[in-house]
Amino acid sequence: MPTNFTPSRDIPDLARKVILITGGTSGIGRAAVLSLAEHNPSHIYFTGRNAQAGAEVITEVRTLAPACPITFIQCDLCSPRETIRAALSKHFNHSSRLDIFIANAGVMAIPHGLTPEGYEVQFGTNHMGHAVMMKQLRGVMARTADSNDVRFVALSSVGHNMHPPGGIQFETIRTADALGKWANYGQSKLANILYCKAMAKRYPKIMSVAVHPGLVRTGLSKSIRAESMVMSWMSWLMSSMYKSPEEGVYNTLWAATTPRGELTTGGYYEPVGKKTAGAKACSDEALADKLWDWTEEELKDMEEL
Repeated sequence: MPTNFTPSRDIPDLARKVILITGGTSGIGRAAVLSLAEHNPSHIYFTGRNAQAGAEVITEVRTLAPACPITFIQCDLCSPRETIRAALSKHFNHSSRLDIFIANAGVMAIPHGLTPEGYEVQFGTNHMGHAVMMKQLRGVMARTADSNDVRFVALSSVGHNMHPPGGIQFETIRTADALGKWANYGQSKLANILYCKAMAKRYPKIMSVAVHPGLVRTGLSKSIRAESMVMSWMSWLMSSMYKSPEEGVYNTLWAATTPRGELTTGGYYEPVGKKTAGAKACSDEALADKLWDWTEEELKDMEEL
């Protein structure tokens, strides 16, 4: 268990590694892009909704690591699956490789709504958006894993503990307001953990882990502080506990780059590198299988690369 993980010192040379990071234009995702770029990867791809923000990150990378090949993919995770598929297909094909997929992007406790494909917006963004990407890319990752260390790192949250009774209420996923927005958030973050567990079972060559970044000062935490007087007061009390994105990314970077033997596939880790069981539902193999089967049925019209 790492006690003083320092990215600049502890991330190894990433020569030949191809990396994909979602939500790389701000917060933890941006911090991950900048940190990994300094360790000689073969290529970094990162997604985001804002092309201008993407261009600014590329400028930063070219200052820090001029030799690092980097590509921005404009993509909103709540977009229709065909839009996500088309965005990825421009850069990944049957002959591609992908060594590290960091599913970082997400939303938290936003107002009730549905994605264009009719999913509750937090579940649709935090789980389904990444599942669409994984359905398309897991063949590429599996082929890369035949002779390389390949990893899927999903950002979950200790907020998964706020999941509704039963863990995931599949019957309400296409209803915007069946649950409170915090229960919807907890359900989506539990899904991130369970999906990693299901991936580990079906693709054992791919190291699949979920991580909690800790309390981090990002756009997500700002939305909590603005939500109500009570939440603002609680946030003020906890302000000394908040990390910067540059510190909040440590658990992600550790999971993506630490020696493979320090990880357990399907595991859930709190900062930094502390394997924990999480809520009882995190260990529910039947629920993980149900989520996998439900997701596969939803995406049955999609093909792997």
